[in-house]
Order: sequence, then C-alpha cells, then structure tokens
Amino acid sequence: MLSILIPIYNFEISHLVSDLNAFANQTRFNIEIICLEDGSTLFLEENSSVCKSLNHVTHLISKTNNGRITSRKHLAKSATYDWLLFLDADVEISNKDFIKDYADFFNSAYEAVYGGCIYDTFKPKPSQLLRWKYGRNFEEVSSSIRNKNPYKYIVSANFLIKKDTFNKITNQIKTDGYGYDLFIGQLLMHNKTKILHIDNAVIHKGLDDNDVFLNKIELSVNTLFSLYKDNKTVDANSTLLKTFKKISSYGLKPVVNIIFKVFRGVLKKQLLSSNPNMTLLQFYKLGYLCHLSTVRT
Repeated sequence: MLSILIPIYNFEISHLVSDLNAFANQTRFNIEIICLEDGSTLFLEENSSVCKSLNHVTHLISKTNNGRITSRKHLAKSATYDWLLFLDADVEISNKDFIKDYADFFNSAYEAVYGGCIYDTFKPKPSQLLRWKYGRNFEEVSSSIRNKNPYKYIVSANFLIKKDTFNKITNQIKTDGYGYDLFIGQLLMHNKTKILHIDNAVIHKGLDDNDVFLNKIELSVNTLFSLYKDNKTVDANSTLLKTFKKISSYGLKPVVNIIFKVFRGVLKKQLLSSNPNMTLLQFYKLGYLCHLSTVRT
C-alpha cells in the first residue's frame, strides 16, 4: 500500500527509520521503507546497521552522487506500492499519527498531498542561522495559506504522491540539480494534478552552515535562470522571477546588477553574520539573477 522513500547524502538516519518502522508495525496495511545513499561517504556503516536490524527497511547504496531528482526516480522505480511517501533524511517526525494522517487520503481524489515542514523554535548556533531563519520565514507555511496557491508551496522534504503521477511529472525533467521544487510545482499545475496541503509537518533538523546554504541559494537561482532561458514557464509561481521580469520591463536590470556587483561582498558578509537579514537575502537573490542574465545572455 505505501512505500516510504528516503534519499540520503551524508546523514545519519537511525532515529528517523526507527520511528517510521515503529509506525509501520502499528498499521494494518503493508508498508516498506527504502533508503538510498546517494554517493554518501559518511555514516554508511551506521545506516546500514540500523536498516538491517529493522524488518520493514531496505538500504540501497549508490557509490556516485546522482542528484536529488535522479535519486528520487531510482527510489520510485524500486518501490513496490502505488503510494509513495518521500522524506528527506534530515527530518524528524513529532506527530504520532503521521502515517495515519497521510493514509486518510489513500482513497481520495487527490494525487499528491504535501504535509509541510517546520523548524525548531530555539535558535541554532550562529554558523547555521541563515538556513534556520530562511526556513522559519519562507518554508513554515500553514496549510490554509498553502492551499490558496497550492502549486507554489512545493517542498520535497515531506510529501505523499501516487507512483504513476510522480513518474509522469519527473519524466519531464531531463536534468538534475538544486532548486527544482518550483519547476515540479509548475509541472503539477500544467498536468492539472489534484494536490492538497495538510498540516502534517516534519521538523527539518539538518541545517547547513551559512556559507554552504548561501551557495545552495546561488545554485537554485542558477536553476531558475536556466529554466527561464529554456522557455520553461516557471514564473507563475516564482515571486523572484516575477520581480526580475518587472524591473527588466522598466529598464532597471542594469541598475540592480551594478548595485549587486558593488555591494556583493558586503551583502555576503552580512548574510554570513550572526544576524542575517532576510530582506537583504531576497535582494541578493534578485541581484544575482540580474547578474546571471548579464553574463549568460
């Protein structure tokens, strides 16, 4: 009935899979848990050991890092059942009815259900504040708000989807990289996929260091620009791309690009500080997008 799929990259998963296995033991339908190491070099022995000790868990290892989309395609291909529950390896489940709250939709008309993501309320160490503040400001969104614009709030850390729907959507993605959630949302919308957002959140525990996350922000902007240049209609759900197109229409793109080039170092220093400003981060993303449009035109 349900395949729980967990792509892993250098993260220890014993707590997560143990909790999921306990849930599986309590359900009245078949559950399998498949974990895939996507080129991991850390925690392989620990993860393998815990997976072998649990009766519902399979542990797969890819020696090469194939990326977020490819690893999920591999997991879906390995899945036995028609419903897939994707979870990131660095999440924690706090809801004892987590599986049940998803299972309630097995016989519904919905093809995908997104549970959401939250963050710890206490501040992490200063070197991880950028990722934490970003998550708290932009990813913690209630289902009532997400359902008003359902294809915009696509977070791949925690979602249920029919296997044939997942395959249909991801088969339209020919490249891999960081920042494809927006494009997936656009594909779901174009395919008129029936999706629902619910409050069944996981806690995101694996916080990147500030410099690592800022690099991922740049990678996601690169992905957005590549999709835009390839005439992929991703602007409907992207506030950043809408803003970029608006300032471009007013002839302000060169101005923003110059400001970004002059102050990029200062902006990075602030964002990597112990008090990163989210407004400045949004400008950094806009400035970087203007920069890309200049150097890659």
